[in-house]
Amino acid sequence: MIQLELTQAVAGYVLLFIIPFLGVCIFTFLQKKEKSNIIQYTLWQCSICAFVYSTVFDNNITTCPRCGSYNKRGEEERAE
Repeated sequence: MIQLELTQAVAGYVLLFIIPFLGVCIFTFLQKKEKSNIIQYTLWQCSICAFVYSTVFDNNITTCPRCGSYNKRGEEERAE
């Protein structure tokens, strides 16, 4: 019969169950954190000066950084 002290049994339990569980939790947390840092840009083309620019927010109306005119997204662009 194998004799184990209480401290050895607790250490074995921690090594076999708790440490791998914590590793999986940390790995999952880091993957979710990486995905949340993705920024999606929307490309626009100005209807006045034909300048192509990008915005971070997905708005229906933006302002051209070159000429300052307002640009509205058309119906065909919303479907994409």
